[in-house]
Amino acid sequence: MTTSNRHPVSDVTYGNSAKALVDESIWNMPTGDFGAYEAALQQGKPAAEAAQSAGGQFAMVHRKITEYTLKIEAVLSESKGTIDVRNVIDMPFEHAVLEIISNIAMSETEKDIAIDYLGAFQQKINRGLDCEITVLQAHRISRAIGDHANWGTGARPSEELKPAFRAVYSSVRNAVLVAAPEAKDLDERLANLYAAKSELENVVADKAVHSTVCMSGAISTSSFES
Repeated sequence: MTTSNRHPVSDVTYGNSAKALVDESIWNMPTGDFGAYEAALQQGKPAAEAAQSAGGQFAMVHRKITEYTLKIEAVLSESKGTIDVRNVIDMPFEHAVLEIISNIAMSETEKDIAIDYLGAFQQKINRGLDCEITVLQAHRISRAIGDHANWGTGARPSEELKPAFRAVYSSVRNAVLVAAPEAKDLDERLANLYAAKSELENVVADKAVHSTVCMSGAISTSSFES
C-alpha cells in the first residue's frame, strides 16, 4: 500500500532540508549539474561517487552525509547502552496496527492491506535482531525507516500509514538520543542532510520526467507531420 506521488510534502519529522543548507553553509551554492550525475550513474558509478560529478549542493550534501555518518557511527560505537527491541520497535508497530483497526475512514480491505504492509516491514526491520540491540544498530534502523518513509526517491507509504512510520522512526531515534545524548547534534545534522538529499534527488527525477515528456511530444509531433 504505497503512494505514487513523486513529490510528497517533506515531513520535518525526518529532517529539515533548508536548515541543512544553512548549517553547512551551502545555501548559496548552485544546485548541481544533474546531467553529469545521471551520466555517471549510467557509467555504473555508485550514487555517492556520481554525486560528486554533479558538483554544487548535490555533491556537497552527499559528501557531508558520508562525513557525518562516519562521525556519528564512531560516537555510537563507543556507547555501552542497549536498546530494548520490544519497547522501542515492536510496541510502536503494534500501536500503529490498533490505530489502523480503529480507523473508521478505512474499509476492511484497506485495513488488511495496511496491516500486511506494516507487518512485512516490521519483519524486515527485525530480521536477525536479538531482544536487545546496540545503540549503533538502533541508529541504523532509524535511518532505514527514514529512507523508506521520507528520504528515498521511490514510492512512499500511503497517507494512512505515514503516522505509523513516523511513530516508529521517532521511537527508535529518541531511544538512540537518550542512550547517547552526545550524538544529538550529529544526528540532527545527518537527518537534515538526508532530507536535503531527498529533495535534490526529486529535482533530478523531475528533470528526467520532463525530458521524457518533451521527447515523447516531439516524436508524436514528428509522426503527425510526416
